[in-house]
Amino acid sequence: MDDARYSFSQAQGYEEIPTQLKLEELPGEARIQIWNLLYADLDESMETSNMGYGPWVGGNWVHVLRAVHMGYFVKSLDDWRTDFWPICRELRQYVETQPFNRVFDLVQFVLRQRLCPRKLVGQMKRTFEVCRLAYTIDIGPPPTILPAVTPEEGNAIVESIQALQQAGLHGSAEHLRRASACINRRDWAGGVRESIHSVESVARQVDPGAGRTLGPALKSLERRGALRPALKEGFSKLYGYASDEQGIRHALLDQPNAAVGRDEAVFMLGACASFASYLWRKHIAGEDG
Repeated sequence: MDDARYSFSQAQGYEEIPTQLKLEELPGEARIQIWNLLYADLDESMETSNMGYGPWVGGNWVHVLRAVHMGYFVKSLDDWRTDFWPICRELRQYVETQPFNRVFDLVQFVLRQRLCPRKLVGQMKRTFEVCRLAYTIDIGPPPTILPAVTPEEGNAIVESIQALQQAGLHGSAEHLRRASACINRRDWAGGVRESIHSVESVARQVDPGAGRTLGPALKSLERRGALRPALKEGFSKLYGYASDEQGIRHALLDQPNAAVGRDEAVFMLGACASFASYLWRKHIAGEDG
């Protein structure tokens, strides 16, 4: 066992290996690691003066934190100050005390700023992995925090989004990011709805005459021999679940008590992410063949 995340004691069996955390869990140790990473980068931006005043935030972090002040905390611009220590105290307290989703909101907001240090995105992704959070970070653009019950599931979702992005299917990729945002704020039905929209977006590219439904695209792939009948049937049934369940697809039926939970929303995100990229690969393979 050579995983750098394991201590000597864990690798040699003297201590138990920490298990993957569950969704919505953000323990104190993980909060410390997230803050330490932010602070280390902030510390590099610190500027001082030999005139006896300071320190203050400098470099690109000035622009990033001003955006946080106005755009995230929604505070007045004339209250904005660059004093280093008050800024650090406010951010640290926020990371240490706020619910997990608000901490992730802040982290994602920072990572999406144009002048955010690029290395921070990859470092934050690695921190999530080391802390065994049930979330991963798609580096984007834009960087997006995604729910991922296992590392393998997270990698599969990220790879699907990146594949869709590279294929120019930006609408489908964006629906998956919106699905993740819904799940992170406990809007389970919204997560399923956006996941399904991602597949529908690809379906319209596969068969422009398909309208807003998946069936014609599946039939088109089946006719070309790009999709086996049994697999088409399975996809149709999965799509039928999301089409028929009250409160998911149709706005008029969108009830607060829609019979959808976290497990269904996370499953549909992973399934639809994989399905959307698969649909496109089969479509391209059929055209090239």
